[in-house]
Amino acid sequence: MDSTLFSFNNIQINDKFLQNIWTFDPNKLSSIDSLTVSQYSIALAQYLIYFTFQRNQTKADMNAKKRLFDSSVLLALNKEVLKQYSTKTAAVEFLICTNAELSQLNTEIQDFQHELTRLEGMDKSISEYIATFKRELTRREKELQVTRQERY
Repeated sequence: MDSTLFSFNNIQINDKFLQNIWTFDPNKLSSIDSLTVSQYSIALAQYLIYFTFQRNQTKADMNAKKRLFDSSVLLALNKEVLKQYSTKTAAVEFLICTNAELSQLNTEIQDFQHELTRLEGMDKSISEYIATFKRELTRREKELQVTRQERY
């Protein structure tokens, strides 16, 4: 695969600047200049790329753990265990409880799922935040045009 596909890994996230954006007080919108609003939009767009990559990385890691878990369960699941427990689900639960590696893998998969649940929909929220700043820039531009037209 072409290494330039992952060139977005070079994005440098400025944590302090992002904290300013996340804690931005809308009441101060009129006091910040358009350059700062543009910087906010660009920083958020870069963060969105970073965010999406990190979320996708978590999904890939989780899928790798799931494959390892599933293949390990298949290896450990024999006829004797299936006979002892009435359902495959019960047999798998038994294996998880009695096998430290399977238990660890299961915990890691659950942790990944929990993290992904917490991140769900945040990309859309970040995109909306970017769009809000862009609309503010457009509003300012139109306001400036009207002011210029009134002068002439």
